[in-house]
Amino acid sequence: MIETSPFIALIAYLLAILTATLLLRAVPKIARHLQHSGESRYASIDGLRGYLAFGVFVHHSIITWIFLRTGVIGFPPSNFYSMLGQGSVALFFMITGFLFWSRLLIQGRQHDWLAFGVSRVFRLYPLYLPLMLAVFLTVFYLQGWQLIDSVPQLIKQGLLWLTFDRPDVNQYPQTGMLISNVTWTLAYEVFFYLALPLAALIFVYRGNWRQVVLCLIGIYTLYQLVGWEHSLKKHFLASFLGGIAAAYWVRRPQLAAWSRTTLASVVALVALALAFTVFNRAFKTAPLFLLALFFVIVASGNTLFGTLKPRSIRWLGEISYSTYLLHGFVLWLMVQRLPLLLHLDARETWIFLPLMVVSTCLLILISSATFLYIEKPGMNAGKRVVQWIRQRQKGNKPLTEKVAR
Repeated sequence: MIETSPFIALIAYLLAILTATLLLRAVPKIARHLQHSGESRYASIDGLRGYLAFGVFVHHSIITWIFLRTGVIGFPPSNFYSMLGQGSVALFFMITGFLFWSRLLIQGRQHDWLAFGVSRVFRLYPLYLPLMLAVFLTVFYLQGWQLIDSVPQLIKQGLLWLTFDRPDVNQYPQTGMLISNVTWTLAYEVFFYLALPLAALIFVYRGNWRQVVLCLIGIYTLYQLVGWEHSLKKHFLASFLGGIAAAYWVRRPQLAAWSRTTLASVVALVALALAFTVFNRAFKTAPLFLLALFFVIVASGNTLFGTLKPRSIRWLGEISYSTYLLHGFVLWLMVQRLPLLLHLDARETWIFLPLMVVSTCLLILISSATFLYIEKPGMNAGKRVVQWIRQRQKGNKPLTEKVAR
């Protein structure tokens, strides 16, 4: 059966890797980008991202298949397919915790908080805004361009979508399902970004006890504020701790050196296999521990026998945000909407599987294009904004300071 056979995932991954490989050969701009970016300090994590984002796509493909046949939206019966979604998200949270906490430990009080804040906005929104617009236009198209809610209600819905919440738009039921509700994870990312300066004051900069108390109150307030509509779950937030632990792990030369051994590769793969086969939920103590063990080894530079090094995998890592954010909408268009227009029954295996094949290749193509023409220009625009702010700050310095210089 599709919902339990791991071969479906294997074939999908091979198709994604093949599509990325062909793109690298056919589009010089992609090859130049990878060559220009070179081997980053955390190249193994860059490769891991590609597997994770595509894993969420496979997870939602299986959920879509079950929904088409049963009308029920829920986790797949297979532990593997269930964890392919939840486990991938947990590891994404660990990547976020690791990268930004590592930067804090390295830069200390020299950390550029302005650049951090601006870069996060220009990382999340340039792609999200067109997707949000596509969702709203799709809803009105499906409803025959009828305005059911009032304009103030639509404005409120738009503002909530801007905060990555997913209220029904214009009374279209379960609007978030058009994109597989993927934006729920972005609320957790935003909370981490907002809480990071306060956490730094407690654990990195280490002020007095009054400062610690105020920062803890601030973190709790942010926790309530960001999760005001749908409360943030503490066991989901625990995933970030795995990444923070990895930031300290890699700073220990002996631990980092061991993590790059063949034995460590075996330990990491066994931990991942246990997490993905024994458990059906990622956000519990035992699976989170196994995933964290896997992650600290990868974060130390272990490429898992070279599986994280190929250029095709690195490209899948580069486009991972596009893949993650867009895959739900691609699935809805290709597997739910297109069969209706073509009078096909997607509940038939011989119809669903070819549609999934096309969706896989199309997703990699679209994600590659959106990375090159939306994400990358957006990140570059963020850097220009920081430079502009810095220039304005220099221009507004007091005259006495300018004379002193």
